[in-house]
Amino acid sequence: MTTFFGVQLAIESSGQESARRALGQVVRDHRKAGDSLAQRQCWSKASALLVELIPFARLGTWDLIRDSGYATYEEWASGLESMAGWPDADFGRGGRLILVSGIFLVEAASSADVMLGEVCDLPEPTWHQQATYKKLVGAFPMLNFSQVQGSGLYIAPSDAISGFSIDVLRGEGFEYLQDVSS
Repeated sequence: MTTFFGVQLAIESSGQESARRALGQVVRDHRKAGDSLAQRQCWSKASALLVELIPFARLGTWDLIRDSGYATYEEWASGLESMAGWPDADFGRGGRLILVSGIFLVEAASSADVMLGEVCDLPEPTWHQQATYKKLVGAFPMLNFSQVQGSGLYIAPSDAISGFSIDVLRGEGFEYLQDVSS
């Protein structure tokens, strides 16, 4: 049994170019990180950068799934990886939003799973507030990475494309994204 935890944020990228580049470097580093220490270092950097960017988040979602963790992880990962092959037009015209996603697959009933349960035990009216997203991304480096069976950090679109348009992220396929409130 496994548990899935994922956070996805659509962040205004105008004026945040250096943070976007830094996140891109963390994505590249994450793909090379093999052991628990390297994973923690990458997720610590990603967490710190994302906490700084939360005030620029326009849309977001998050989930903690315990019953079908592996299937949910695979679904998110395959969807996020397929975005890398999207043509420029699929991101919309004049877009300035980047979609940043962090996903984890952890051992069920492990200390990482228990910690995530505690972090995600929030009253529903607060689910899409900036403070909640800060708490959620702040949990990334607190995980016991020896209990993490898989993780992924994704940014879309690539640096070559300015970003998603808000119309695309409010449209078909992205209905799950909610407005992030302050």
